[in-house]
Formats: sequence, structure tokens, C-alpha cells
Amino acid sequence: MNQTLAQKAPQSQLEAMQDRIDFGRRLQDLTNKIHATDKVSQIMLDLSAEICEVFHCERLTLYAVNKEQGALVSKVKMGINSDKELVLPIDRQSIAGYVALTRSTVRIGNLDDAEELQTIDPELRFFNEVDRATGFRSRQMLAAPLLQGLSRELVGVLQLINQRVDGRFDKVAEEGLEALTATLALALFQRIKVAAMLPKRYEALAAEGVISAAELELAHRWAQRKNKELEQVLTEDFQVPLAAIGHALAKRENIPYQARDAGWRPNPDLAKKITRAMCQQQQWLPASMEQNLLIVVTTEPENRLGKENIGRTFPYNQIRLRYTTRTEFNQMLEQYFPSAR
Repeated sequence: MNQTLAQKAPQSQLEAMQDRIDFGRRLQDLTNKIHATDKVSQIMLDLSAEICEVFHCERLTLYAVNKEQGALVSKVKMGINSDKELVLPIDRQSIAGYVALTRSTVRIGNLDDAEELQTIDPELRFFNEVDRATGFRSRQMLAAPLLQGLSRELVGVLQLINQRVDGRFDKVAEEGLEALTATLALALFQRIKVAAMLPKRYEALAAEGVISAAELELAHRWAQRKNKELEQVLTEDFQVPLAAIGHALAKRENIPYQARDAGWRPNPDLAKKITRAMCQQQQWLPASMEQNLLIVVTTEPENRLGKENIGRTFPYNQIRLRYTTRTEFNQMLEQYFPSAR
């Protein structure tokens, strides 16, 4: 079994050097695995036990920064059987909060020693509510920030808890953790960046179980790479039924979904009042009219300008909005205004 410097006492210089080489090799294996995947949260779950083995610790916690909340939110909580996220403010009232606030690595040999905490910062506190809730006792901790790029943008914090060998994380472990967090920072930053670019409406597909969150993220990357609409990639490459997309997104918009029936034909009287450019730009189309009730399909039900123009175009009608997919909308638009062949 590979060992760290702390495992043997005393050690010869050659033994110490060999242990450090072994530690570095295993750490490099970890970083290679992280670089090889886009699914950072999943790889952290899969690698948590391996990380703990390399650093000889009992548990770890990975926090990501939530900019909207201005807080840290747990993404991986090894050893805690709870789906509830841990949310910590970025301040000196917790180790992770302090690391995030100061963007510095901390190594603590005794979390119960107030004097040791005060040597790091007079205001630093150990937030032990999790220990109280779980019955686990945190004794030592090594925590490092995940900092991205030259700007050192804060992405998250990784905590290692309880060194199993001699009860204290050493300088080698600290340097190793900083190397690991640099890799994680880049991977997590890229994942967050892609997720932020994903239109919020499509998150409903994962929420409704139409497709997994990981598959949705992959489809989004694929759409960007192929310069295609996400909806097109979902239906063509991931075999997601168009109706499933329509129902899920309509539910999110809180309006009914209206599929394009194969036998649907444009109403000539309605066609006289609209133009292709107007409908394409504002993403709405009159679908049908019964007496005074006008059914309008749209892919953008929250488009204020579109709603105003519907009202101006059909001022004497009672209007009901229905959600439709972009694919079906484009098909209906083409039937209203056939392209020149």
C-alpha cells in the first residue's frame, strides 16, 4: 500500500522521497480523471473515496459558490446521508466560509482548540451544527478554495476532514490539495458556465423526467458544437419526443400545450392580418378561431411586445395563449407563408 510522509516515524530521506513521489503519482491520476469528464459533480461522487484514500482522511465536502445567494452550497457531502443541501454564508463563522472569504488554504490540527483557530483569525469559528446533527466528530480539517484563472474567481471550497494516520494534515497534503482544487476549479467553472448559458426553460425537461440533467447538459454542448437548436438536437440525436418537450415546457409556462395536428391548415381570414416577419420575430401565430375566441400559439409566452401586438392585431377577439415547440411553430409558419422554392 502507498503511504504518505506521515505514515512512518522515523523515515529515511529515501523513504520520504519515495512516499512523496507515490503521493504525487496518485494525485496526478485523480486530476487526469477529472480532466477527462464534463460531469464534475458525478466524478466527485465517484472519486470521493479515492480522494479520501490518497489524503488519508475520513470524509470530504465540496461546496460550490451560489452567486445569487452569496453563499456556499454543498455539492458532495461524503458520509452525510441527506439530500438536503448545506448552505453556509461566506464569512468567518465556518471554516469553509472563511476559506471562501479570504481565498486561503487552512490546516487545523484540533477544531476544538479555540486558540488554534484564533491564531488563524481572531473571528474564525468552527461551525459544528453538522456534527451535532449527524453524531460525527470532526477533529482535523484541511480546506482550500477553488480559484479560477488569473482573476482568482472563487468557484467553491473543498474540505478534507480527519487525518487518519497521525491526526494532522501535513504540508505535503496541503500542497496536494491546492493542486487538486486548481483542477477542480477549472472543471467546475466550465460546467457552471455551460449551465448558465442553458435557457432556463429547458431545465423543466430534467425536472419532469423527460431527460436526465447530465443528458440535457450534453445535448446543450452538442447543439452549440453543431450550431443547431437545442430542441432539434434533443429530438434528432437524443430521441426525445416533440410532444414530451412541449408538455414539459408548457407546464413550466403554466399554459396548455398545443401540438400541430397533421391536418391543421391556416385560416385565410387570420392570415390577412399578420406578416411572416412580425410572427417570426415575436414568435406567435393565430392557430384557430371559434366565434370570438382566438387561439394563439407561441414559443415565448412571456414576450410582452408579442402580447401587445396580438392585442393590437386582433382587438375585438377573446385571446387564449397556447404553448408550442419551435419545431411545430416553424412548420405552422411555413404553412402560413410558404417559402419560395
